[in-house]
Amino acid sequence: MTISPPVSTGKDRVFRLLEAYRERGDRRAMERIFTLHGGMLRRLAGRYAAASGEPYEDLLQVAHLGLIKAINGYKGESGAQFGSYAYATIDGELRHYFRDTELVRKPRWARSLYAKLKEANLRLTAKLGRPPLIEELAEEVNVAPEGVLELMKLFLETDVVSLDGGEGSADLSAIRSIRHESFTLPVEDRIQLEQSLESLTELQRRIVHLFFYEDLSQTEIGGMLGLSQRKVSRALASALKALRGLYGADGGSVECPG
Repeated sequence: MTISPPVSTGKDRVFRLLEAYRERGDRRAMERIFTLHGGMLRRLAGRYAAASGEPYEDLLQVAHLGLIKAINGYKGESGAQFGSYAYATIDGELRHYFRDTELVRKPRWARSLYAKLKEANLRLTAKLGRPPLIEELAEEVNVAPEGVLELMKLFLETDVVSLDGGEGSADLSAIRSIRHESFTLPVEDRIQLEQSLESLTELQRRIVHLFFYEDLSQTEIGGMLGLSQRKVSRALASALKALRGLYGADGGSVECPG
């Protein structure tokens, strides 16, 4: 009687690949593990990117590090399947990333301005041969020195818990432009505008962006979004009404163009 060899399961295959990598340093085994779990990596990175607004590619790199951590930390005798262990490890690494950086608590304008500050710091350090003074950084990014300090506090202090004021939070009113720049709103106005836009619905933000920033007509926007011109007009009007309310009665008259 012929005895058929046992059927290899997915669990056996992953375990053999783990052994090949750990015992022999087989890089192809590592690459195969990444291929087998690529869908998991992409799903987790995509989920966190959609929830936070952070770049997908950055989060995918964090997920990759999580899988490497899982490969090195998995113990078969624990009884847990590697896929479950890897999922928990990758998810934990992404959560740890957000806890450490607190990016989920910071709006887009703050991240953009801080990135500009970091670039200026690198540029001036290379140019001057030393770390720049706060005043030199302020001049480079056109933000008042006290505003630079508050922005650094917002990102570097671990006890910053919110952007709504209160103990430990940065003083956003100090983040102001030093000088006028042609064709550019002062930083304080940009912050207020972006904060206001963040209060709109996703559809309202999209329509406002296409209408005012891309200079598309309401008919063109409707065609792009699959909406009637009338619905675009109503959404734009409601967005501008909401913005007027946020800016207050003295914020000037913002009319919805026809």
